[in-house]
Amino acid sequence: MESEDAAMKRNSHVKRIPHITICVSDVKTAVSFYQEILGLEKIGEWPTYAQFDIAGVGLGLERRAKPEICLLVDDVDKAYADLKDRGVKFVSEPKDQPWGARAATLLDPDGNMLVIESFECKVCGRICDTYRELLEEHLKRHKGQVKEQEKSSN
Repeated sequence: MESEDAAMKRNSHVKRIPHITICVSDVKTAVSFYQEILGLEKIGEWPTYAQFDIAGVGLGLERRAKPEICLLVDDVDKAYADLKDRGVKFVSEPKDQPWGARAATLLDPDGNMLVIESFECKVCGRICDTYRELLEEHLKRHKGQVKEQEKSSN
């Protein structure tokens, strides 16, 4: 007989939580706290968003109304179709994001925002386990090739 854990893994597309985004009133102030006081390693910072690494899980800081938990899946489109068939209500359909992920947003029964996402290098096709891996291992390595692809698609 199959164990409960094995049955859950078979039915779930989720591999891990790559990052969680929380609400902050001021990104700069929050960055200072998380970097200087808590000593977390900053992965990146933009005018409205910053991300830190906590033992391989990203902590995003953003000015928004609701926090979100991101769930890593191998194939966003497949997970989206399967979850939709199971009655999950999505806020957004699968879409390529400007930062390199492919993502779709859903709400749980209590209105908590969950994002299913995958990180696929658009140059070599490798599926990355984290946004950091995508940034460091693939986008930087393929920087020239990415620019050439962008030029040829315009």
